[in-house]
Amino acid sequence: MTEALHRPKSLHEIRLATLEVLAEIIGTGRDVALLQAPNQRNVGDTLIWLGERKYFTALGLRLRHVSDLGGYDADAVRASLPEGGVVLIHGGGNFGDLWYGHQLHRERVTRDLPDLPIVQLPQSVYFASQAKAEQANTELGAHPDFTLLVRDDGSWARAAQQLPGVATRYCWDMALGWQPPQHRPARTARRPLLLARADKEAASGLGSVGLGAELGALADRADWKNSGPDAVAWHLLRVLPRLAHRVPALRRPAFQPLMRACIIAINAINVRGGVRLLRDRPLAVVDRLHAHILAGLLEVPHVALDNSYGKISAVYSEYTHVLGTARFASDLDDALNQARTLTAEEPA
Repeated sequence: MTEALHRPKSLHEIRLATLEVLAEIIGTGRDVALLQAPNQRNVGDTLIWLGERKYFTALGLRLRHVSDLGGYDADAVRASLPEGGVVLIHGGGNFGDLWYGHQLHRERVTRDLPDLPIVQLPQSVYFASQAKAEQANTELGAHPDFTLLVRDDGSWARAAQQLPGVATRYCWDMALGWQPPQHRPARTARRPLLLARADKEAASGLGSVGLGAELGALADRADWKNSGPDAVAWHLLRVLPRLAHRVPALRRPAFQPLMRACIIAINAINVRGGVRLLRDRPLAVVDRLHAHILAGLLEVPHVALDNSYGKISAVYSEYTHVLGTARFASDLDDALNQARTLTAEEPA
């Protein structure tokens, strides 16, 4: 294992440092396959995907194969990659046993493709079960050319303890490579937003906050979602990738251009919905890592709360604090107090 060489002091430095690590680990001008591509509503996964693709373009990487979790086919990956190709696994927060289907899938990939270099793009690492961590260490460590990129020091420490046989490097969250489109500010004022998760990582209590006096202003509450024509298009675009989960013939290289186009379009809808939800808000309080990152990239004043195992506080303390409109709260009371302060500071 090697440690991060420095702490970038700006978003620009984060992007340059990320490119440096990726160039060293993956190379430049190479053919790549991307596995576990997002095909769901989570805007966080979409932001990571968009950042990944920005970095791929900057490094001259040629994306030859894309598949989501259920559409993986080892033969199709091999058939799509010329000699010298690299297998990449989508980054995020599912390395470990909290979202165990993703972990079992990456272990399967290392068994299926021992002849190809594999890079796990930046992840948070969390195993509650030592037995499952030992299994991962055995499976991933047995691959002759597997590299795990971690996106925070806590994950680094857990990987050092639980995955001693796995080659590991530090790299920053890939969503920070995405740049939002230019925008004209809205003419009408928007309400503050509470964006609260309601899954197994939820720990902040944000979902129980009332929408009135707690923030000093009437607020909206939401989680990631699509609406209107985008919601209809999103469901239609998912038909082919989901059908490929059941019909192996649809995973062949001949269908790759269409499969890739569907996944690109699905994620374009996701990011439109996320941007529409957050943009021009006078204030947001969030407990999703990528709601915090998206708000920062959109320059929305916001307060972030942690998830169940500390990934948001880790990333914030190490580098996303450089996003100028971001604040972090130690608990819900602290978040509400900071939100009231920000509300009081808004110009009349």
